Amino acid sequence: MEKNNPYTNYTQLLEKVDEMFRRVQSRHQDKFSCRKGCHGCCAAGLTVSNVEVRWIERWLSDNPSRLQKILDGEKMLRHPHFCELLDEEGQCSIYEVRPLICRSHGMPISWKDEEASADPESRDVCPLNFTGVDLNSLDQSDVISIDHVNVLLSLINRAFDEKLANERYALSEIPNRMS
Repeated sequence: MEKNNPYTNYTQLLEKVDEMFRRVQSRHQDKFSCRKGCHGCCAAGLTVSNVEVRWIERWLSDNPSRLQKILDGEKMLRHPHFCELLDEEGQCSIYEVRPLICRSHGMPISWKDEEASADPESRDVCPLNFTGVDLNSLDQSDVISIDHVNVLLSLINRAFDEKLANERYALSEIPNRMS
């Protein structure tokens, strides 16, 4: 990576999350239903941080035909319950630069639940994956801590642009911001 690249920390975090996903998926191949075109986790209304918006905009600027396809909307899924960036086959039109939240979908996740009386850590996974498995029985190395990822993303976002560090943007609006 180039020196002084403002996206270095962000892309390193993306790589770490992707690597963890690949490692867990490799270890538990029979527990994953994730495949190209599966979009059950791709909910409408997702928001992303400023650094993620800029990363996606940069990529879309370098891929004008993809941007135009999204803006035209003719070959897009356009379903009210699913992400607005899915194409008609249910595939992510920005898969190469999808944000962190999308990269963790399908994988067992954990977060601290301070209000829980019994167990302060909650776990979840796509209902198509790890069916019949007690998620609490999974080794911690098979579960991604969303709290940890969010803290790292927050720090990266603050270093990227402190003035906009607390802003959230609708993922679906990114292409429209560029037109």
